[in-house]
Amino acid sequence: MKKPRIRNILVPIDFSEMSIQAIGASTNLAERFGTTVHLVHVYDSSYPAGFAPIPAAVPTAVPVLAPTIAAQVKAKRREDLKELAARFGISPKNSYLRDGAPVFDEICWVAREIAADLIVTPTHGRTGLKRVFLGSTAERVVQHSPCPVFVYRKGATKIDRILVPVDFSPSSLEALKEAIAFADRVAAGIVVMHAVDLGLPLASEGYWMYDLTTLIDAAKEGAQEQMRSFVRQAKFGGVRFETIIQVGPPVSEICLLTETKNIDLIITATHGRTGFERLLMGSVAEQIVRYAPRSVLVVPSHPVERSKRIARAAKPSSSSRKRR
Repeated sequence: MKKPRIRNILVPIDFSEMSIQAIGASTNLAERFGTTVHLVHVYDSSYPAGFAPIPAAVPTAVPVLAPTIAAQVKAKRREDLKELAARFGISPKNSYLRDGAPVFDEICWVAREIAADLIVTPTHGRTGLKRVFLGSTAERVVQHSPCPVFVYRKGATKIDRILVPVDFSPSSLEALKEAIAFADRVAAGIVVMHAVDLGLPLASEGYWMYDLTTLIDAAKEGAQEQMRSFVRQAKFGGVRFETIIQVGPPVSEICLLTETKNIDLIITATHGRTGFERLLMGSVAEQIVRYAPRSVLVVPSHPVERSKRIARAAKPSSSSRKRR
């Protein structure tokens, strides 16, 4: 069985509890895969006039220049990053401090520069928003990352069973192959699942218009045939697996199955039939990452094309993107 080539793991941090927990999850993965963990912290030191923070140690009557404050902020962040790296036994040379915006763009640049094979990020850091993933930096990282992204959820300490939702597209086949290699390394089993969504044909008064039993049976039979053909394209080797056909809205069925099957990790592609230009936006994969109760490993479609897009978006002052 071919092992997944995970040599470098990048963990974006904002010093929140969740991001620090993500470092712990990354070091656990590193032990299993024999890989190196890198940290990156991105901050924005540009302050609008009149809103520059004044250090507590400086009397308010003493004028302080914004560049001086920015230097102090940078020095403090660098020291915090150094201490955090030491806490987890991570080499200082594998810790990166970046000043810029947007944050996700800087993270993706670092991932490209160090040839990261995996980014591990929590669903949220300091925001604490109930919507969690929606509109967050993590969402943007998943959308633009040139490598797979492990969206970490609190409490994920073991990986014994992996769920792979598929729609029989080439993208979901790639996700399945990634899952097989991952499962082989961590000695986990795989549940390959497809949801048949027939919609809800209702009469205007709210009662069922038709008896859907025959339609459902036919759809499930067709899906089962597709599933048999689909899994034959993947080589499971010694990895144990089972296939399941569900009937209902994909995201709801995936979340339900995650609970009933005691799933520890979901592995999905950034898109199936939606098309590359939309990436994750509006897709089933996006909703999985938002609402699934377990950690999600997102395998990007067209990673080479993503890297090229990052390169084309290079800023004129490329020296600012060097390691520091």
